[in-house]
Amino acid sequence: MIAYIDGGARGNPGPAGFGVRIERPDGALVEEFSESIGTATNNVAEYRGLIAALEWARAQGVRQLHIRSDSLLLVQQMLGRYKVRHPGLQSLHAAAQALVRGMGRVTFEHVPRARNAHADRLANVAMDRAEGSPPGSRQHPADRLRDPLSPLDRQVRLFIYEHFLETARAPDLHTIAARVGAADAQVIAALHALADAHALVLAPSTNTIWMAHPFSAVPTPYPVAAGGRTYFANCAWDAAGVLSLVGDGESHTHCDDCGLELAMAVRGGAFSGKGVVHYAVPPRRFWDNIAFT
Repeated sequence: MIAYIDGGARGNPGPAGFGVRIERPDGALVEEFSESIGTATNNVAEYRGLIAALEWARAQGVRQLHIRSDSLLLVQQMLGRYKVRHPGLQSLHAAAQALVRGMGRVTFEHVPRARNAHADRLANVAMDRAEGSPPGSRQHPADRLRDPLSPLDRQVRLFIYEHFLETARAPDLHTIAARVGAADAQVIAALHALADAHALVLAPSTNTIWMAHPFSAVPTPYPVAAGGRTYFANCAWDAAGVLSLVGDGESHTHCDDCGLELAMAVRGGAFSGKGVVHYAVPPRRFWDNIAFT
């Protein structure tokens, strides 16, 4: 299992809380939870999140857990590279170490904040509760204006879609880097930022593009023939999306429920085809496991 953890305090010390998101290695959500802890510091909240994740794993009988946190201090202290000098953290560090020793294997990874967005969201919900605000209601004017994507992120995204349109395939890391004039490491960071923003999907535990909706980077039962190329969509609904991007073309598939053929086409800008769209997963849950959705 993979545990994303985050903790924070507004005022440091101030109203504090932590968030934990548990995922399988393929990114599927297992569980997420948060807790307000009254008045505390950021670092205390980070450790409380770690302890909560370890206690959850122990209760579930998990023997291997990979912890991801955007707190460099916590990760380095748990790895034994930094000393725990603050008295307020020493007992929490000792409790976390005791839980680690009682499990089979626990590993730690420091990740950028952009890759810890779910845990950050949960921690902010906990901090809202700690200060008595409705969850999610606290937003500074700067938060509304802040763009989560950098100019490089947007440049990478634009090229990915251009490449899909021109070749019906996803570009690889080196192709993207050469086109945007950036180092591989910068492109990897951009790909993960785009994935965190749900602007594309990476194959589990890789830097390889899996989906850039409506396009699929791998063959699927939802082909779209247009302009002498065969594109692949992620579902029948996305096949209509591909047609809206590439222009005249057609898609032939079948209904997974009843087996009847499903065909749609665009000619001269006019759409033809009929069917029923059924959302098996509520839209608010689409990204819990986008591959299943």
